[in-house]
Order: sequence, then C-alpha cells, then structure tokens
Amino acid sequence: MSDLVQYYPMFLEGTALTILITVIGSVIGILLGLLFVMMRLSKVKVISAIGRIYISVVRGTPSMIQVMLIYYTLAKSLDLPTIQFLGSSLDRIIPGSIALGINSGAYVAEIFRAGITSIPVGQTEAGISLGLSERETMQSIVLPQALRNVLPALGNEFITLVKESSVLFYIGVQEVTAQALAVGGTLYNFIPPLLVSAVIYFILTFVLSQVFALMEKKMGAKYTRLN
Repeated sequence: MSDLVQYYPMFLEGTALTILITVIGSVIGILLGLLFVMMRLSKVKVISAIGRIYISVVRGTPSMIQVMLIYYTLAKSLDLPTIQFLGSSLDRIIPGSIALGINSGAYVAEIFRAGITSIPVGQTEAGISLGLSERETMQSIVLPQALRNVLPALGNEFITLVKESSVLFYIGVQEVTAQALAVGGTLYNFIPPLLVSAVIYFILTFVLSQVFALMEKKMGAKYTRLN
C-alpha cells in the first residue's frame, strides 16, 4: 500500500471529477425528472405518452449503452472543446455527465410521481378552492409535501449516481475507477488501488447519505412545527 502514496494526486483528481460529474448529473436529473413527471401526469394524452416513453426507454436500457450512444452522438454532431480538466477532456466529461443526467431523470421522475400521487386529492382541491391555479397549487402545496415524502428515495438515487459515474471510464473519463485501473496497470497489481477507490466511493456515498438524512430531519421538524 505504501507504493500508492505517490499516486495520491491521481486519486484526488479522480475524486474531484467524480464529484463534479455527480453534481452535473444530479442537476440535469432533477430538472428532467420534474419536467417528465409533469408530462407523465398531464391530462393531454400525447404529452403523457411522451413522458411514459422516455421513462420506459431510459429505465429499460443499460446506462453504459446510453453513455456510449450519447457520447458518440454528441462527439460527432457537436464541436465540443477538447480542453483538459482534471485529467480528462471536456468533450468526454460533458457528454458523459449529460448521459448520466438523462438516465437519472427517468428515475427521479418516477420518484416524484410516487410522491405527488401520495398527496391526498383534497390538498389540490383545497388550493383550487382558495383561488390558486392548478400550476400554483402544484408548486405551492403539492410539490413541497411530495419532496418531503420522496427525500429518502431521492437521496438513494443520487448515491447510486455517484457509483454509476464509474461507467464513464468506458469513454475515457478519468474518474476514480479509471484512475485506480491506471495505477494498477503501473504497479502490476490492481487490488490495492481498487481497494482505495472502494474506500473513496464509500466516503462519498456516506457523506451524501448523511447530508440527506440531515435534510430529512430538518424538513420533518419544520413539518411538525407547522402541524
């Protein structure tokens, strides 16, 4: 394990890149999740069907294939910058992060759908009776309660996203797994660097789980005071 010390900058770069990819993927996932859950619950059949198809296709295909398809599609259709950042070029980081965000969006949409449908219809009816529009009722009454209900599931999805970032190794993004394999190839021993990468993933997911636990506790305390 002492031989690994000299390679710590590589693990630091890989960890920073993994965090960056997770943040970008999470933001895209939340935005797409909110968009497609609204489409999924729309009363317009065509819009609802589009939402259903997106969720079904994304959830029904492997994330690695999605990453590959989006990477090669964007790489050919867009002139993305090849600027190096944390050991990887942006023309690989950007499509990879987008692919993970698209994948996460389908799961986030279903998480939000479960949360929204768990809110009693009377809440919506009460908002409309107070003069709010359906959109205002959704934003001000339904979504805040739904978010509280789905926060644990949302946390699990983002924890999964941290680990799913390892599939970007296949398109040359030098995140934690790729760095561990590079170090292993140099040392002709893959076990120690892979163990280090496992510890890094554990620390990242543990910290994220604690953040969501704290958020859940605070939202629960706020909800208790309001009642």
